[in-house]
Formats: sequence, C-alpha cells, structure tokens
Amino acid sequence: MPIRRWTFPLVAALAFGQEAAPFPSESPGSWQPAWELTLRGDRLSDPGYAVDSFRRADLQLRLRWAWESGNLRVEAGTRSAMGSDGNQFNAARWDQQPSNGSQVDVARGTFTWLSERAFGSLSLGFQENGLLASQALWDRDLRFLGAGGRFGLRGPGGLLQEAGVRVAVGRVRDVLGGEVDLAAGQLVLKLDMGPWAWTAHAGRWGLSWNPGGERLRWLPGHSPTERQHMTVDAAGASGTWHAALPIEAGWSGSRNRETGETAEELQAAVGSRLRTYWPQLTFTWQRLSSTGTLYPVNGDEWWYYRRARGPRLDLSLPLPHRWLATVVYLRQRADGADESVSRTMLILQKRF
Repeated sequence: MPIRRWTFPLVAALAFGQEAAPFPSESPGSWQPAWELTLRGDRLSDPGYAVDSFRRADLQLRLRWAWESGNLRVEAGTRSAMGSDGNQFNAARWDQQPSNGSQVDVARGTFTWLSERAFGSLSLGFQENGLLASQALWDRDLRFLGAGGRFGLRGPGGLLQEAGVRVAVGRVRDVLGGEVDLAAGQLVLKLDMGPWAWTAHAGRWGLSWNPGGERLRWLPGHSPTERQHMTVDAAGASGTWHAALPIEAGWSGSRNRETGETAEELQAAVGSRLRTYWPQLTFTWQRLSSTGTLYPVNGDEWWYYRRARGPRLDLSLPLPHRWLATVVYLRQRADGADESVSRTMLILQKRF
C-alpha cells in the first residue's frame, strides 16, 4: 500500500527514557483546554501467514481540561478514535485501545509540593502511569484507576534533578477485560551535568489478572482457573549528550522473579524531537521472553508481545506548532520461527 494512500497516525513512539512534556502553565483559577490529534497509517506484513496481514488508517483526538489552585491541579479529558478496522479486531491485533468510539482518558486530582531541596506529588483518580518503562513493560496509552506518586530530593544548583521514589497502584483499563491490577514502585536518579544528562531507575512491578484470552493467558505452573500473579524486577539507564547534534543511548531490562526469564531493550537516537525541522533517527532492539515481560499491558506497536525479538527504526521530524511526523519500520521474529513479521507506520501528531 503506497504511503501516499495512507491517512496518517496515532501515538508517536517516544525515545527511551523520554517523558511526555507537561501541559503549558496557565493562569490559576479557571479551566484551561488542550488538545492532541494523531493520525496513523499502519501496514503489517506476515510472510508466514498472509491472512494475518492488514492495512489500516486511524485518527485519535484527545481533549483535556486542567484547573489549578495553589498546590492542587485537577485534570479531566477524553479520547475519541475513528479507524478503518472495527473494534472486533482489537484483541486479534493486540491493540490496547479501541479503534472506534469515545472514552474517558484522564480524571484525576494531583497535589504537589516543592521546596529548594525536596519535592512530592500525589495523584488520585483515573490517570497515566508516571513510572519510567520501555514498551516491553508498559504501553503508554494505558490508564489505571488508583494512586500515583513521586517523592524525592533535588539539588538547588540543578545538577541533581531527581533522587526519589515513584509508585503506581490501581486497576488497569484493558480492552480485553480481565480485571488487571498493577502495583509498581521504582527508585529514580536523574542528573544534569551540562552537556551530559543521565537517568537510571530500578524497581519492582507486580501484576495480577483473571485468566481469559491469549494475552490474558494463565501462567505456566499456575492453575488456569485462579487469579494469575506476576512479579518482575526491572531496571534501566540512559544518557544524553546535548551537543549540536544530540545523541542518546539507553538500556532497560526485566526479570521474572518466579521463572528467572529475562527481557531487554536497547535504544540509540541521533537528533532531536524538540527542535523544529531537526530530524531524529532512533534504533531500537527488543527481546521478549515467554514470561519476562508484563505481556497483558506491554506495548501494542510491536506485533509480538512475548517469545520474540527484532529491530525497529523511527525517523521523526518536528514541525512548527508542536506537530511531529514519524515513519516507523520494525521487524520481529518469533523464537523458533523462520519467518519474520514487518510493520510500517506513518504517523502525524499534533502534541499537547
């Protein structure tokens, strides 16, 4: 399917360790709106099973309203989507979000306090996950109903950006159902050393769910009729050189505490997604084990979610007024298989 026939895309893949930019500061005391539009063309080719190949286009609009008063911030938002494939294909194509329809995207209150050497925030409600994680562990489009927090120290000179703890506890909204519960915490260290910036994190992720379909399957050695529990230790580190041509490299890994299986992701990026008309090229290599990842909630842009490995290339171009155009190509091979699956996405996004 030629790219000129595509209707562009949904969520641009973020570089490793990169966090979404906060909403612009607005005057307190009134509700401030914001919006994000994403269009995507998506083509998957499976040489082993041609019937599984597909082409689709979709559009996503996220609306958000924020109100601030002192240390309190309240956010409410919706997500609306329209796609060329129906919601009946969501489970078969490992989607984490419905292809068509509208739903609540965020509804939370956040209390924040900040001093010269310490900071903290506590969020209650329906919200995004604030922990650092690769797509092998968590899909950034997922939301959970519960509590999230960040607590730690910072340096007055700016060298120490964060030395603290992040937590997330609640029930995940999943298109497959299954009452998936998340309980995770991690230690985070972020340093800004002028031309160099460093981030490191380590923590533990716990997940439980009712067994159902393939992605919510029962774990080896567990009763297929009882609630499943998975605990994963995860860590990662990344560094960025803020030169005329920025360079970033990172690694993340996870280990299932019960089975000992591991998974990992390596990433390297050249360029910037923050400078208008400055392209960024990102290379990612991912290895997923049978139980070394949180497969009910990991990223849906990779076709396989367990027992697979492969590379991914992202070429992104920031445009004026916070638009971002991205072309993505990835190839994955299931363990023990000779054939590989390739996926191409063309994404145009107007960011918050």
